[in-house]
Amino acid sequence: MIGFIDTLDISYEVVICSNGSIDKTVELGLILERTYPQKVRFFSVKEKGVGRALKFCIPQFRYPHILSLDMDLSSDLSFITDVLAHLDTYDIVIGSKRVGTQSRKVIRKLGSGLYILITRLLLNIHFTDYSLGAKVYKKSVLERYRGLICDYGTDYVINIVYSAFHDGYRILEIPVRCFDNRVSKFNLLREGMYRYKKIFILWTFHRFHRLHR
Repeated sequence: MIGFIDTLDISYEVVICSNGSIDKTVELGLILERTYPQKVRFFSVKEKGVGRALKFCIPQFRYPHILSLDMDLSSDLSFITDVLAHLDTYDIVIGSKRVGTQSRKVIRKLGSGLYILITRLLLNIHFTDYSLGAKVYKKSVLERYRGLICDYGTDYVINIVYSAFHDGYRILEIPVRCFDNRVSKFNLLREGMYRYKKIFILWTFHRFHRLHR
């Protein structure tokens, strides 16, 4: 990835944060930081939680735009090139597998399709990808909605996008190519139920506030 970004002639940093990992993540992260001292910054928090790691990193980011990629780089790196033209115009850029191309297991496609349908019906937003990877946020957006990022779970994307959309931020969705046929380390059923539950909580919260304005 570093070799790819170097061809773009832009200023950047790669920020990696381990969240309570018990494998070799910390060891490998420190090796990367030593190997690329001007390009890679590695942090580690003791407690688990991807949201906790992001909240820790927000004050550490040196640049005004934050691009999030999955660690396995399942999204094609062309997303980085494609997004550069939109950084000055939009506050959030969503890389979507559904409007792009995806090579994923059928169960993943069905689960994400149902999730998108529910978000449209309940939240009335039209975007088609709320996964963690292939997203770009202005740092100021993450700072404003930091309180919506839960320590645990993967629902912070929908929380931020939903709130930013209704607050008038400029959001763009662009295609991304995704290749992910690996065996998931997550319990997909448990993760799906968690995310659906979070949608209903978000819908109930905002519906309650609309009724009591």
